[in-house]
Amino acid sequence: MFIDTHCHLNFKDYAIDLPMVLGNAKKANVKKFLVPGAGISTSRSALQLAHAYTDNIKASLGCHPYETNNFPDVSIFETMIDRSVVAIGECGLDYHVYKGFDAVGKKDEQKHLFEAQLRIALKHKLPVIIHCRDAYDDIFSVLDGLPSLPQGVFHCFSSGLADYREVERRGFFVGFDGNITYAKQLQTIIPDIPLEKILLETDGPYLTPVPYRGTRNEPKYIPLIAKEIAKLQHTDVTVVEEKTTRNALQLFHFS
Repeated sequence: MFIDTHCHLNFKDYAIDLPMVLGNAKKANVKKFLVPGAGISTSRSALQLAHAYTDNIKASLGCHPYETNNFPDVSIFETMIDRSVVAIGECGLDYHVYKGFDAVGKKDEQKHLFEAQLRIALKHKLPVIIHCRDAYDDIFSVLDGLPSLPQGVFHCFSSGLADYREVERRGFFVGFDGNITYAKQLQTIIPDIPLEKILLETDGPYLTPVPYRGTRNEPKYIPLIAKEIAKLQHTDVTVVEEKTTRNALQLFHFS
């Protein structure tokens, strides 16, 4: 089977037809899903989904870096953690919005929010789902300032091999999404990344792969991502399926 390790099934994009979305995924052999929070409210809704679909959905509790605008108190996550929660995140740093100006104070707010969630992950022995955009050096600096490193994944990895080596050195996985079917830069690095370090994600409803780009993304498209990786690594898609599923089970302890 395949596992979609990052799909926002808790977003309004799936409110009307979620049972059909899950049914279509099952037909595509995508049978387990990790639904991450991107704020306090979406973390709650991720957990509600995990409680409603105990056989195939797990939740992650987290605040996206842009949530610094809402002054979230992530300590509430500690009261929400139960057997349905397998990770903390998505959390991290996103400097894309600051392109063209310094924004030191805003960046510091993101770092504080990120570190608070990392410490929750360490305390509760949970892996982290890291969102990183235009901020790899600062991400590594925050991680290296911790008393120990958590396990986890760099969700929707979008940088080059030099940053990947730093990710790998710290023991993290990388997640690949539908943009690998059209992002040439990512296609050039995938042959050099071991399958043992890769997770499959849709990031639905975003980043829909070719040939469905421009429509809502769904977990049923995970096999298209696997096929692209198989093509770039000159291997069979069943090998990608087996190894990435094993990675997801190892990291997130899906039952």
